[in-house]
Order: sequence, then C-alpha cells, then structure tokens
Amino acid sequence: MSAKSDGGITVVAKLQHKPRRRAWMALAAASILAAGAMADMPAWAQAPKTAAKLAPIPDPSQAEVDALMKEAGIRESAKTVKELVPGWTKPKMMLVHIDRPDRIAWLQKAAPGVKLIGVYQKGTIAEREAEAMPYAADADAFIYVLPNVLCDAKVLAAAKKVKWLHSYGAGVDDCIGVSPLVASGKYLLTNSQKIRSRGLAEDVFAMTVALMRGMDLEARMDAGKRLDPPDWGDRGMQMEGRTVLVVGLGGIGTEYAKLVHGIGMKVIATRNSSHEGPAFVDYVGLSDELPKLIAKADVVAMCAPLTSETKGMFNAAMFKRMKRSAIFVNVSREDVVVQKDLIAALKSGQVGAAAMYANTGAPGERPPLAANDPLWSAPNMLYTTHGMAPMTPAEDNDSGAVRSWILAREEIRRYVAGGKMLNVVDVKRGY
Repeated sequence: MSAKSDGGITVVAKLQHKPRRRAWMALAAASILAAGAMADMPAWAQAPKTAAKLAPIPDPSQAEVDALMKEAGIRESAKTVKELVPGWTKPKMMLVHIDRPDRIAWLQKAAPGVKLIGVYQKGTIAEREAEAMPYAADADAFIYVLPNVLCDAKVLAAAKKVKWLHSYGAGVDDCIGVSPLVASGKYLLTNSQKIRSRGLAEDVFAMTVALMRGMDLEARMDAGKRLDPPDWGDRGMQMEGRTVLVVGLGGIGTEYAKLVHGIGMKVIATRNSSHEGPAFVDYVGLSDELPKLIAKADVVAMCAPLTSETKGMFNAAMFKRMKRSAIFVNVSREDVVVQKDLIAALKSGQVGAAAMYANTGAPGERPPLAANDPLWSAPNMLYTTHGMAPMTPAEDNDSGAVRSWILAREEIRRYVAGGKMLNVVDVKRGY
C-alpha cells in the first residue's frame, strides 16, 4: 500500500487489475447473453501506474450538472443539510472510495477547505476495514462505491464524527442491513438512484428479448456444439402486442417501460407512491394491486428495490397468480424471490422462463452459489452477474459510471455548503 499527500489531498492506493472494456447496446446484449459471453464485472480501482493511460475526467460546468440532474429526474431535498443533520458543521475530512488516483483532485474542486482521503480497497471485510480504520475516527462523511465498503459496522462504530453516507449505487439495502446505526436513521444517507437507470433497464430488456425469443436455449445448443433446434416449449413469443408488468416504476422500471413500449409491447406497472406514470404506460397501480395485475402479464419484470415489504414477495402464491408459461425477470436483489418456489414454478411450467441477477457484495460476504445449488439446474433459468456487461468504460463521458461520479461531486458540494441534498434515502422505506 502507498500513500501520497498533496495540499490536503491524500490517496491510499492498492494495485488492482485493469478493467475490461466492452460496448453495450440492448439488442446486442441479448445476443451476448445467448452466446454465454458474460464478462466479470471490472475491477473498481485502477492501479496508480496506469493512471496516465486514462482519459481526462470530464469536468462539467455547474449549468451542465444542473441539466443532468434535471434530465435524470434526481430529486432535491425539501430541507437543507443544515436542517437535516442535527449539529451540522462544515466537514473537515471525508473518506472516499475512489476508482482512479486523479479522482480526489477532481472531487476536491467541490470541497474547498475540506481534506479528502481516497482509498483503493480490496473487497474482503478484513482488508477494507484495515484500510479505512486509520481514518475512520476523523471522518465527517463516507462516500463509498461498492456495497458495504465504507458502510461497515466495525468502521462506523469507530467513526464517531460521521454524519453523512453516500452510495455510488442505487440499492442501499446492504448499507441499511449491515449496521443498526444506519437502520436507526443516525446518518444522512444519499444514493445514486436514477443516474444509472438506462444501462440497468437495458439489462432487463436484454433478458426479456433473450427469454421471449428463446435465445438462452440457443446458447445451450451452441455450447454443446450442435445445431439441432432446441425444444422451444412455449417460448419464441412475438414481443409486439404482448403485455409487460413492471413491478416498481422507479428509475430503472420507467426506462425499461420506455424500451418495451417502443418495440410494441403493452405496459402496465405498479409503484408505491401513486397512480401517476408516463404516457407510454397504460396503467399504473399501487403496490397492493400486484396480485390482480400479475395475471394479465406475459412478462413480469421486478425492478423494485429490496425492502422489508418486497423481501420474499415472489413466492409460490405469487407465481401461481401469473399466466401459465409467462416469463419472470428480476433485476432487484435475489432476496425478493423465494428461490425454491421459483425453481418449483419453472419445473412445473407455471413460469415459462426466468432471468435473475445474482446477489453481489464484497468478496467474503456473499459467496457464489455452490456447484450443486439447485438454481444451476433449474429449467429455463438464466442466472447472470449483477449488472451483466460493464456500462461502457469509465472514460466514456456519457457512461453511467461518469454520471455517478458527477452526482457524487455535486452531493459533496452541496453538503460542504450546507445546501439541499439530492436523493436522500428514507431508511424506513429502504429507498
């Protein structure tokens, strides 16, 4: 490990593998899925020695940042951070999990007079605690990239001054669930909801295309080096005219609805907040209407976050309400599904096919499925890495990764100034 300090900017760095690069388009992604060419998620951090090879970090004007937040539908808090955080004072030091060594200097522009410490962390609990602990006691805020990296029960217990936590991702169940302090609402918690919605929606769309057109069956045939047509069963659906139910019409759900509507599918949806929705959604029901609406859908796409209300929502009773042979796609956490019930529904043909993100967390927290796990052998099941292919390289100025960092810098600027924050999480609701 090496540390460099320059004018209040500190970077603690550990060498990481260079990320892979891959272009991404929705229909092309379905072909990638079918071919089984799923790539590992890229390493989050670049080694310092590779920094010179990276393109310069985009440095948008405040007007451009404001326009991006408006375009993405990022919500501003009604109250200022001074009102939201009891005893708020201008922070002196923030601990940031960074992706490249020049990130801290870029973030520092939003935090004059505040010391930012950047850490590259490996993913095991012991390793990340060892890197964060020396700085935890003096930190006023944590800005973290991977689930639980800086949202760690042991680190938080040592961080007596921390008042704000920011997540680079949208899902914060890992953070709320790991520490009673977070769950109690002790900290101001913000996330990156909606800023990366398009890429994840394309994942759902790719899954939908693959399963409706039976491309996963073709992939198995291809893996066996044979060209005999597979047993299609009730697959091979024509997409146009079919009905999709989007469970959770938030950022990802809305972008997905736009995509499937564009290909000619009818869209219905549920959401917690209201019956309001965009023009391309035929009907928006409240969450308690799910049991009724699910019977109308040829495809059910679960896009809602994991909360106490959604945990185990898709169980035997819910699958039984679906049209026989309908398709189920889940890009929420695995825990919204009762795994044994999904496997049984796939074996009986009640669910025609399913695709699901794998749960992800730091290595050592959520081990991969065992080789004999029944999910591997479930019929018509497509099990993928979380987020599938990378959302375009971090150097791409229009990528979700770049936008997430722009949001993080804007959050830092607002917090330091004591202004209104963006994407404030209600820990009781879980989003």
